[in-house]
Amino acid sequence: MIMAKEPSVLKKGKQFHKRVQYEWSLTAEGLVKSEKIVEMAGDKKGRVDIFVEEIGDNLVSVVEIKNTDWDKIKPENIQRNVKRQARQIWKYIESQTDLEGKEVSPGIIFPKLPMDPDKLMQIESVFGDEWIQVVWENEPIDEVRQRMMDKSKSARSEQRE
Repeated sequence: MIMAKEPSVLKKGKQFHKRVQYEWSLTAEGLVKSEKIVEMAGDKKGRVDIFVEEIGDNLVSVVEIKNTDWDKIKPENIQRNVKRQARQIWKYIESQTDLEGKEVSPGIIFPKLPMDPDKLMQIESVFGDEWIQVVWENEPIDEVRQRMMDKSKSARSEQRE
């Protein structure tokens, strides 16, 4: 039987996935588990990319790693894709809150910021509405801080109007 060659996008996605898991295993506080199997409602099981236990009193973290290239996704499909990814994470959140009685800090990691600032704002806004933190691996921390400060200033300005 001849095995088909793995598509490069899938290969790159797996490499990104493994590298991020490895980096978390070295740097995150708490007990880090990669590919943790969790019980979900309806006798289903899920596999969390990164699961961090023992962060604090009754707090765990669930993190998904996605190799999504948002620049290749049409603007009209952004919300649908974000919602689909958020639903997956919420199943993991609910597995911990409803079945385990834990509090959860959820997040999702992507390799790179979208080039279009409107896409970036839409993606972060929809994930934010779902209470899921977004991390862009290629965004330096000082740029993250500046962007968060700019958002905060903008929100305060809108409240005054």
